[in-house]
Amino acid sequence: MSEPNFPFCRVAAISLAAALLAACSSAPPRAAAPAAASAAAAPDKAGPGKLGTLSGTAGVTGPQLSSARASADIRLPDVLVIRRYDDVFSDHGKALPVTVEYAWDYGRGLGIERVYTRDGQPYSQRDLPGQTMNFTDTEIELAFALAREDSGLHALLSQPDLRFYGGFAYRDLNDPGCGEASRCVHVIVSAGADGERAVAHSIVDLMKRKVVHPFFGPDNPGPLSQAHP
Repeated sequence: MSEPNFPFCRVAAISLAAALLAACSSAPPRAAAPAAASAAAAPDKAGPGKLGTLSGTAGVTGPQLSSARASADIRLPDVLVIRRYDDVFSDHGKALPVTVEYAWDYGRGLGIERVYTRDGQPYSQRDLPGQTMNFTDTEIELAFALAREDSGLHALLSQPDLRFYGGFAYRDLNDPGCGEASRCVHVIVSAGADGERAVAHSIVDLMKRKVVHPFFGPDNPGPLSQAHP
C-alpha cells in the first residue's frame, strides 16, 4: 500500500483515506463455497443475529469519530467483526442462503472468515493469514488515543485544533514492529484551517497497543534521527 505524502490538505487526506479503505475492504478471494465445518472448527458463539451493528468510517475525526478518548477506556473483543454481508452458496446442488463475516482475531493476530446459515447456525470458518482487513471506528479511536498518549508524541499532539486521520493498514514482514500477527495502522495528524500543516505521521500496532514508529517516513516533520524509512 502506498504511503501518503505531505504536505497535507484536508480534502486530499480524506480522499486518500476513502480510496485506501475501499481497496482494503474487498473480500478475500473464494474459489467455491466451503464445505460445512466440523464441530471442532465451527465458531463456538451464536450467529450474526446476536451481534450489533457494524461501524466503519474513512478514519477522519468528526462527529462520528473522536480523537479525545483515553486508551484505557477502549477495550476490544477477542474477535472483532469488521464486515458482514448476505450471500447464497451452492450446497450439494441446493441454494443455501448464508451470512458471511470477516473479523480480526485479537487472540491469534490474524483475520478470519465465519459463515452462518441465515438462522444463525455456524456453517464454516477459515483463517485468512496475511489479510490486513479494514479498521472499525473503535480501533481507529484506540490508535488515536495510543498516539496521543505516547511519551514521544504527547507534547506534539497536545496542540489545539489538530486533525487526526487514520485507517490505512501497514504490514511489512521485514519490519519487526509490523510483521506477522501485527495489526498496524497509520495515524496522521495535521493542523491549520485546511489541515495544510503536517504535525505527525506515526504507526500504531493495535495488537501490542503501542506506537511502534512515532516518526514514520522521510516526509515526517518529526526529528530526522527518529524517522523510519
